[in-house]
Amino acid sequence: MEDAGRARDHLLHREKAEASVLDQHKTGPPRHPGLKPRVFLDIAVGGAIGALLRYLITEAMPGAQGGFPWGTLLVNVLACLLMGLLTTYLLKGRPHAVAKPLLVTGYLGGFSTFSHLIDGIDSLARAGSWGLSVTYAVVSVVGGLIAIVVGLRLGGAIPHPSDRAEGGAAS
Repeated sequence: MEDAGRARDHLLHREKAEASVLDQHKTGPPRHPGLKPRVFLDIAVGGAIGALLRYLITEAMPGAQGGFPWGTLLVNVLACLLMGLLTTYLLKGRPHAVAKPLLVTGYLGGFSTFSHLIDGIDSLARAGSWGLSVTYAVVSVVGGLIAIVVGLRLGGAIPHPSDRAEGGAAS
């Protein structure tokens, strides 16, 4: 139970840190950014690129026309890796206003979808491949978890301009 509480506190801390980083120039609690046409455009462009890349990867992978959905598995694991990397990197400093809508919401939202994963699980099960269906579900979740942890660590290892400013002041 104590580990679950610690994990919940860590997640809440990350959520608050992300909100404060994305809203640093404001005073008081983070507020909703409002409806801005530029944000819609950033999300749409990122989503279009992500969806197109997902399509190209899933079509190029074996099993695209029937069988095990290797392409969707690869896309979802890559998306988890990128989510961890981007989240950690963006939390290190003040990200450009375009970063989160374009890369996280748009690109990753278009690149990886939960519904596509579930459709693959269902398709395997309906084809009578219950073992593959369960394997795909477990490998997707465990692979995604491992990938996001690796991404978080990699994102923390990427030098950030704010690291140089702090390191330069301390040296």
